[in-house]
Amino acid sequence: MKLWKPILVAALVAGVLDLIYAFIHIGGYYDLTPMQILQSIARGVLGPATNEGGWGSGSLGLFLEFVLTAIMAAVYIIPAQWITDLRRFWWLLGPSYGIVVMVVMYVVVLPLSAVHGNLALPDGPRGPDGRVTDHQILYGTIFAHTILVGLVVSACARFLWPKETAAEA
Repeated sequence: MKLWKPILVAALVAGVLDLIYAFIHIGGYYDLTPMQILQSIARGVLGPATNEGGWGSGSLGLFLEFVLTAIMAAVYIIPAQWITDLRRFWWLLGPSYGIVVMVVMYVVVLPLSAVHGNLALPDGPRGPDGRVTDHQILYGTIFAHTILVGLVVSACARFLWPKETAAEA
C-alpha cells in the first residue's frame, strides 16, 4: 500500500506546527531566536559545538525536525495497515500516541543524544527551595505532542489513507 502520502503530509504539517510552537512559546519563554531553537535541535547530534555552527547547524536542526516527525508519523501510520483501530479511533489514539512520543523522547532519545538529557520531562524554573515555580513549559510540551504531533499524525492516517482500487480488493 502506498503510505508515503499520509506519512509525508503528517511529517510536514506536524513539523511546521511543532516549530511554530517552539518559536513562539519556547522562544518567548527563554528569549531565544528561531536560529537558536533550530540549533538546539541540532545539538542532539553536534553537542555543544552547535552554537558555533551558525546557519549550518540551524539548517541541520531544521532537517532533523522533519526527519524526526517523519519517523514519528511512520511509526503510527505503517502499523495502521494492520491495526485499523489506529484509524478508526484516531481522535483518541493520536493524542495518546503523542504522549508516548514525548515520554520516549525525554526518557530514551535525549539521554542517548549528544545533549545527554536527564531522564526527566521538561519543567520550568526552580525557586530557592528547588521546587518548580512554573509548569508552563511542561504543559506546553504536552500540548505540542498530543495535539500538534499526535493528533495531526493520526488525522493524516485517517483522512489521507490510500483508497483501495478494484484490482487491490
